[in-house]
Amino acid sequence: MSRLPAMLMATVTLVIPLSMGPLSAPSAVAAPRSVAPEPQCTLPAGLAELSGIAMSARHPGVFYAHNDSGNPHQVLAIDCSGATGRLKATFTLSGVTNTDWEGIAVGPDENGRPSVHVGDIGDNLSSRTEISVHRFAEPDRLADATVSPATFRFAYSDGRHDAESLLVDPASGRLYVASKVLGSRGRLYRAPLPPQPGQVNTLTPVGKGPVWATDGAYSPSGRSYVLRSGGPFGPNTGYVFDSAGTELAEVALPSQPQGEAVTYADCTSLLAGSENDNRIWRVPLPAEATPGC
Repeated sequence: MSRLPAMLMATVTLVIPLSMGPLSAPSAVAAPRSVAPEPQCTLPAGLAELSGIAMSARHPGVFYAHNDSGNPHQVLAIDCSGATGRLKATFTLSGVTNTDWEGIAVGPDENGRPSVHVGDIGDNLSSRTEISVHRFAEPDRLADATVSPATFRFAYSDGRHDAESLLVDPASGRLYVASKVLGSRGRLYRAPLPPQPGQVNTLTPVGKGPVWATDGAYSPSGRSYVLRSGGPFGPNTGYVFDSAGTELAEVALPSQPQGEAVTYADCTSLLAGSENDNRIWRVPLPAEATPGC
C-alpha cells in the first residue's frame, strides 16, 4: 500500500459512498469464518514493500511479486513450493517507471499466451488523469531478464479513483480493476476487450467490491474471483464472488497490519501476503466459495 500523506491520514474521517447505479444488490452472506490458515513459505529478501502476488500459469509452485512505489520497476518470480521461498528470477521492465505499482495478475493476452500484467494503478490522492497496465509474456524458463512490456492506458468513466486490485479473467483475458475506498464499498471496473495500445481505454463500473480493497485475483477456473481487504483501514477478509458478481463467501485472512496481496494457490485455497511481513499464508476456502473445482 502506498502510504497516505500524514495530513490526509489525520483529516480523513468520512467517505461518502459512491452511487452504485443499476448494479445488483449484494447478497446476504455469512460472517467471515475461521478456516485455519497456515504458513506456506517465507519470502526471500527484496520484498519488504510487497504489494501484489499472482500465481504462475507455467511454473508450478511459483508466483510473481512486486513492490510498490519508490522501488525498482521489477517483477520477482518466487518459488513458494517449500517452507522457504526462493527467488528464481528477476524481470526488469524497460521503458517504464514504478509510479505506483499496486497489482499484478497472470492471464492470457489476445492470442491466448499466458502473460504477466503489472498494474500501475495506485492513486492515493485521486490526482492521476490516467493509469496504466504493463504486460509481458510469461517466460518458458525462469532466468533474470530485461523485458519490453506492452503498455495499456486507462481512465475511469466516472472520475478518478485509487486502486490496488488488478484481475485478469483466465478465460477471456479481460482486465478488471477494483477501486479502494475508505469507509464504503468500492467498485469493480471492466476494461474493454482487447484494450488498445496508444490510446486511453475506458474502465466502466460493473459490480461492487469491499471496503479498502488491496488486491484481487481470479480463480483458475474463471468461475469465481476474490477481492481482499487489509488493515489498517479494512478487515483482513477475502470476499469471494462468482463470475456474475454475486458474493459467495467472506473468508477470514491472517491478521496483517498492511494486508496487500492475495492470489489463488489452486481452486480451493488462497495465498495471502503483507508489507513488512515475510510470510505467505495459505488460506483454505469453504465449499461454497469454490465453484468449478
